[in-house]
Amino acid sequence: MNAVNQDKQKTLLPIVAAIAFFMASLDTTSVNTIIPYLSTIFHSPLATTKNIIIFYMIANSLFIPLTGVLCQKYSCRTIFCIALFIFTLGSLLCGISNTMNELLAARIIQGMGGALMLPVGRLAVIQTFPKDQLIKALSMVTIPGLMGPLIGPIVGGIIASYLNWSVIFFINIPFGIAGIYFALKHFPTQNDKNVRIDIWGYFIFAAGIALVTYALSLYSETTAYTLPTIIFCVGLVLLGAYWIRSLYHDYPLFSPKLFKIKSFSIGILGNLVARLGCGAVPFMIPLMLQRLLGLSPVACGVAMLPLAISAMVAKPFVSKAIKLMGYRNFLFINTLALSASYVSYCLINEHSGWVLISVLMFITGFVNSMQFTAMNTVTVLDLSPKRQPAGSCLLSTVMQVSMASGVAISAILLTLDETVHLHALPATHFHFTWLYLGIITVISAFIFVLLPNKRI
Repeated sequence: MNAVNQDKQKTLLPIVAAIAFFMASLDTTSVNTIIPYLSTIFHSPLATTKNIIIFYMIANSLFIPLTGVLCQKYSCRTIFCIALFIFTLGSLLCGISNTMNELLAARIIQGMGGALMLPVGRLAVIQTFPKDQLIKALSMVTIPGLMGPLIGPIVGGIIASYLNWSVIFFINIPFGIAGIYFALKHFPTQNDKNVRIDIWGYFIFAAGIALVTYALSLYSETTAYTLPTIIFCVGLVLLGAYWIRSLYHDYPLFSPKLFKIKSFSIGILGNLVARLGCGAVPFMIPLMLQRLLGLSPVACGVAMLPLAISAMVAKPFVSKAIKLMGYRNFLFINTLALSASYVSYCLINEHSGWVLISVLMFITGFVNSMQFTAMNTVTVLDLSPKRQPAGSCLLSTVMQVSMASGVAISAILLTLDETVHLHALPATHFHFTWLYLGIITVISAFIFVLLPNKRI
């Protein structure tokens, strides 16, 4: 590839990956907003309608683990185009569904495509950009993904109020077609046909992840914890079985040798813990605004714009801060700031003004955005080209499970505090939950201290 084509690829590849990331996150959060509306449209119980979210999440969990080895064997370009096609087809089928069962089946197809899109897009960026340019490139991919959950409630509310619900799914189709066109031209094509796939290992790992994810979604919707606990434990047993298998298998999906790379192992653990709080933000803030201030879903989405704006404002500062402080120092300080931003929501009550709320959300969006970009980059920074597909895939899996865990944990904490402090004001329950999330996030700061202090 000549220099002109290389420059064009480096310009367009992150944009295509970012659009796919944004499209998937916007779709998910828009759909979440209209669950009660779809329950009415399809004359379906709310408990059944919520499976629209759960089935998509499980499909994601099942197929993410396979993306790394598929990219090695068939190239990022091929797998990304297939993923976009499946997601676009699933979106079309969702939009033309006439029954709840049809919609649930279509969401599974859509979830399969979404699972393949996100890690493959990130891997394509990792394979294309040198280390000194990687953080800027990944930042371009990460920021739209952060914005999706923030503007999704606005989009979902507007479409449900003024248009047909199917539009939420149909808007994915032109983006999907355009994504396939540009991916065919600009995504990397390196592959290794000799790569072998551990099929049984995949089934064991995927089943474990799916059960853990499903259990976490159940935890957030019930106070009867016996069934989700059993499912969660079975999932952990399967993941343990996979780990044992990977120690002795010649071609594991995720080689244990990955964890001998210090920045990767610490980055994965730090991601897992830090994203518990990050994952709770898109759930906790709109819930708090609706319960304490009585906002409608659409008004709540508009009120959350400071989060999206600050995420964009933070973009140019990430690489400069890491150059100045190094990854270790930056992540330690920024994680403490992130924890403090969660605890700061203890200042909000039924009488809080919009200036205070907007300032706090702006701060959260700013440090959250920098946290995502820095964590993602440092985790894959030292991976060799041979290890990049598996490493990126495992990072995506951890992100999915951790974000789902964040929603579940925050919902459980909120419910438990409501049970313990029966006569407390509603704001008090949110204050305790934010405090707990801040404490959890602090733990990840001391994990990142173990990183080598590399600079860009």
